[in-house]
Amino acid sequence: MPEEQRPIGWWVKRLDALLEEAVDAAVAGEGLTRRHWQVLHSLAEGEAREAAVSDALRDFAGDVPGVVADLAARGWVARPAPGQVRLTEDGAAGHDRVLRAVGRVRRHAADGMSRQEYERTILVLARMVENMERALGRG
Repeated sequence: MPEEQRPIGWWVKRLDALLEEAVDAAVAGEGLTRRHWQVLHSLAEGEAREAAVSDALRDFAGDVPGVVADLAARGWVARPAPGQVRLTEDGAAGHDRVLRAVGRVRRHAADGMSRQEYERTILVLARMVENMERALGRG
Protein backbone atom coordinates (compact mmCIF):
# COMPACT_ATOMS: atom_id res chain seq x y z
CA MET A 1 0.00 0.00 0.00
CA PRO A 2 1.43 3.42 -0.89
CA GLU A 3 2.28 5.53 2.15
CA GLU A 4 -0.26 8.22 1.33
CA GLN A 5 -3.05 5.61 1.44
CA ARG A 6 -2.21 4.28 4.90
CA PRO A 7 -4.88 5.13 7.50
CA ILE A 8 -4.27 7.40 10.47
CA GLY A 9 -4.22 4.41 12.84
CA TRP A 10 -1.22 2.93 11.03
CA TRP A 11 0.69 6.21 11.34
CA VAL A 12 -0.21 6.66 15.02
CA LYS A 13 0.87 3.10 15.89
CA ARG A 14 4.07 3.38 13.87
CA LEU A 15 4.98 6.72 15.47
CA ASP A 16 4.23 5.38 18.95
CA ALA A 17 6.45 2.34 18.35
CA LEU A 18 9.30 4.51 17.06
CA LEU A 19 8.95 7.00 19.94
CA GLU A 20 8.96 4.11 22.42
CA GLU A 21 12.10 2.69 20.85
CA ALA A 22 13.87 6.07 20.71
CA VAL A 23 12.99 7.05 24.28
CA ASP A 24 13.99 3.62 25.58
CA ALA A 25 17.34 4.02 23.81
CA ALA A 26 17.76 7.54 25.19
CA VAL A 27 17.12 6.51 28.79
CA ALA A 28 18.97 3.19 28.63
CA GLY A 29 22.24 4.93 29.51
CA GLU A 30 20.81 5.55 32.97
CA GLY A 31 19.50 1.97 33.20
CA LEU A 32 15.92 3.20 32.85
CA THR A 33 12.86 2.50 30.72
CA ARG A 34 10.25 4.86 29.30
CA ARG A 35 8.05 4.17 32.35
CA HIS A 36 10.89 5.23 34.65
CA TRP A 37 11.17 8.43 32.66
CA GLN A 38 7.42 9.08 32.90
CA VAL A 39 7.48 8.64 36.68
CA LEU A 40 10.59 10.81 37.05
CA HIS A 41 9.06 13.53 34.92
CA SER A 42 5.79 13.34 36.86
CA LEU A 43 7.73 13.99 40.07
CA ALA A 44 9.92 16.77 38.66
CA GLU A 45 7.43 19.43 39.81
CA GLY A 46 7.57 18.25 43.41
CA GLU A 47 6.15 15.84 45.93
CA ALA A 48 3.04 13.91 44.90
CA ARG A 49 0.77 11.14 46.06
CA GLU A 50 1.88 7.86 44.54
CA ALA A 51 -1.74 7.11 43.61
CA ALA A 52 -1.90 10.40 41.67
CA VAL A 53 1.23 9.46 39.72
CA SER A 54 -0.27 6.05 38.90
CA ASP A 55 -3.52 7.73 37.86
CA ALA A 56 -1.72 10.25 35.65
CA LEU A 57 0.08 7.41 33.86
CA ARG A 58 -2.86 4.98 33.65
CA ASP A 59 -3.02 5.23 29.85
CA PHE A 60 0.50 3.85 29.56
CA ALA A 61 1.48 0.23 30.00
CA GLY A 62 3.71 -0.52 32.95
CA ASP A 63 3.80 -1.15 36.64
CA VAL A 64 4.05 2.34 38.15
CA PRO A 65 4.33 1.11 41.78
CA GLY A 66 7.12 -1.25 40.67
CA VAL A 67 8.90 1.59 38.88
CA VAL A 68 8.56 3.83 41.94
CA ALA A 69 9.98 1.02 44.10
CA ASP A 70 12.89 0.61 41.68
CA LEU A 71 13.60 4.36 41.71
CA ALA A 72 13.43 4.34 45.51
CA ALA A 73 15.92 1.44 45.63
CA ARG A 74 18.27 3.53 43.44
CA GLY A 75 17.95 6.41 45.87
CA TRP A 76 16.20 8.59 43.27
CA VAL A 77 12.80 8.66 44.99
CA ALA A 78 12.04 9.21 48.67
CA ARG A 79 8.85 8.47 50.57
CA PRO A 80 8.54 11.41 53.01
CA ALA A 81 5.13 10.23 54.26
CA PRO A 82 2.87 7.23 53.63
CA GLY A 83 1.61 7.35 50.06
CA GLN A 84 3.80 10.35 49.19
CA VAL A 85 6.78 10.31 46.84
CA ARG A 86 9.32 12.89 45.74
CA LEU A 87 12.60 13.01 43.87
CA THR A 88 15.77 13.01 45.91
CA GLU A 89 18.71 15.21 44.95
CA ASP A 90 20.14 12.27 42.97
CA GLY A 91 16.73 11.71 41.37
CA ALA A 92 16.48 15.36 40.33
CA ALA A 93 19.97 15.19 38.81
CA GLY A 94 19.02 11.97 36.99
CA HIS A 95 15.83 13.59 35.75
CA ASP A 96 17.81 16.52 34.36
CA ARG A 97 20.21 14.20 32.49
CA VAL A 98 17.36 12.15 31.05
CA LEU A 99 15.41 15.32 30.18
CA ARG A 100 18.26 16.38 27.90
CA ALA A 101 18.32 12.96 26.20
CA VAL A 102 14.53 12.88 25.76
CA GLY A 103 14.66 16.45 24.48
CA ARG A 104 16.92 15.26 21.66
CA VAL A 105 14.34 12.58 20.77
CA ARG A 106 11.59 15.20 20.71
CA ARG A 107 13.66 17.47 18.49
CA HIS A 108 14.29 14.57 16.09
CA ALA A 109 10.58 13.76 15.96
CA ALA A 110 9.74 17.36 15.01
CA ASP A 111 12.69 17.84 12.67
CA GLY A 112 11.68 19.79 9.58
CA MET A 113 8.43 20.99 11.14
CA SER A 114 7.74 24.58 12.00
CA ARG A 115 6.50 25.35 15.50
CA GLN A 116 3.09 26.08 13.97
CA GLU A 117 3.02 22.72 12.15
CA TYR A 118 3.92 20.89 15.35
CA GLU A 119 1.29 22.75 17.38
CA ARG A 120 -1.32 22.16 14.67
CA THR A 121 -0.48 18.45 14.62
CA ILE A 122 -1.01 18.23 18.38
CA LEU A 123 -4.34 20.07 18.07
CA VAL A 124 -5.52 17.76 15.29
CA LEU A 125 -4.54 14.62 17.21
CA ALA A 126 -6.21 15.95 20.37
CA ARG A 127 -9.41 16.65 18.42
CA MET A 128 -9.34 13.13 16.95
CA VAL A 129 -8.97 11.65 20.46
CA GLU A 130 -11.89 13.78 21.69
CA ASN A 131 -13.99 12.69 18.69
CA MET A 132 -13.30 9.00 19.33
CA GLU A 133 -13.93 9.31 23.07
CA ARG A 134 -17.26 10.98 22.34
CA ALA A 135 -18.13 8.32 19.75
CA LEU A 136 -17.40 5.63 22.35
CA GLY A 137 -19.53 7.40 24.95
CA ARG A 138 -16.57 8.48 27.09
CA GLY A 139 -16.66 12.20 26.53
